Amino acid sequence: MKLTNVVAKHGFVPSALAQINNAKLYERNNSDGVTELLCVQKIGKGMRVDRMPLLIASGLIIPIGEAVKQILPISELEGFLELTLKPAVFH
Repeated sequence: MKLTNVVAKHGFVPSALAQINNAKLYERNNSDGVTELLCVQKIGKGMRVDRMPLLIASGLIIPIGEAVKQILPISELEGFLELTLKPAVFH
């Protein structure tokens, strides 16, 4: 399945916050006010996945919570995303 379709199933849309070479950047706005930034980048024969929860207010971008950083084979990307893209809950 196409990467954009996989992440869209979990509420992520293409992001305009930044551009990264050889990467796709997506974001999801959760009901609790947290924005999650997801970056999927091809690195050699593998893929790097970074996901960071953020608070965006008054022009400030503040990282909160724990980031997800993973490098895995391309063949495992879709399954990894399906398992890990459930909305995070922060209290």
